[in-house]
Amino acid sequence: MGTFYSVKIARPPSGITAEALREGVEAVLDEVNAEISTYDPDSELARFNQSPTTEWVAVSAGLASVVAQGLRVGALSDGAFDITVGPLVNLWGFGPQGRPAAIPEEAAIAAALARVGDDKLALRDEPPALRKTRGDVYVDLSALGEGYGADRVAAYLEPLGVEHYMVAVAGAIRLKGENARGGPWAIAIEEPTAGRRSVHRVIAITDGAVSTSGDYRNFFEQAGRRYSHEIDPDTGRPVAHRLASVTVIDEQAMRADGLATALMVMGDQAGPELTEAAGIPAYFIVREDDGFSVIATAAFRDYLSE
Repeated sequence: MGTFYSVKIARPPSGITAEALREGVEAVLDEVNAEISTYDPDSELARFNQSPTTEWVAVSAGLASVVAQGLRVGALSDGAFDITVGPLVNLWGFGPQGRPAAIPEEAAIAAALARVGDDKLALRDEPPALRKTRGDVYVDLSALGEGYGADRVAAYLEPLGVEHYMVAVAGAIRLKGENARGGPWAIAIEEPTAGRRSVHRVIAITDGAVSTSGDYRNFFEQAGRRYSHEIDPDTGRPVAHRLASVTVIDEQAMRADGLATALMVMGDQAGPELTEAAGIPAYFIVREDDGFSVIATAAFRDYLSE
């Protein structure tokens, strides 16, 4: 995925070595990459994207489960989250091809937008299969991939008898049980400032998942303007609002991952309204002229440590 992972285990079962666990975890993440990577041209998803067919294509249960979650988050966010946004992600230089030499022209944005819309993608449950309504639809599951990886690693650890763990794949974290001191896991929310790393707030959590999405790490600047990797599938352009980061808590890291991205696209007004109404634990950091302000939903406040 082009990023890092970290696994911490407290009070591991006897007979399990760190080296064996590392090999097992990396094998799981290799499987995830083989299913959903857009950077590996031989991955299952890459082959689907490369195929021009509009017939049903059989896929693995794993790939189908990520697509299904993406469609659910898309429906919840009224299209702010869209797994077919890949052509726009690539056009703006946040995909496998890298940065463009110039800001995309209107005609190129319009052409990419014509390929976007999850109504152009169909999912069949049994047997699992995908179908495009036009051959150039391109699915990008990157906004779910880190969370999916964390969930898959958790599913590998638990049958081994691991009861206390923290699995992080970049900004998506899956947790269970207690830390080595016998308390809840302490998870830092970063200050959303480019160029440096500092802690904004710490949350305490035992069982569940946390994911943070923001515009302060993956972006580029041109002519004095910042262009974030958070692409609005409605306008075809990077988001341009005051919201700097969103942290979401959920039972699944994959869902938290997708929701955090969706809320970043929705912004500092529509995002808090949706999460408060739906009872989703979410924490928004908003840029102000003199620093940052925060919005925490009622469901999130129980996790805030003093």
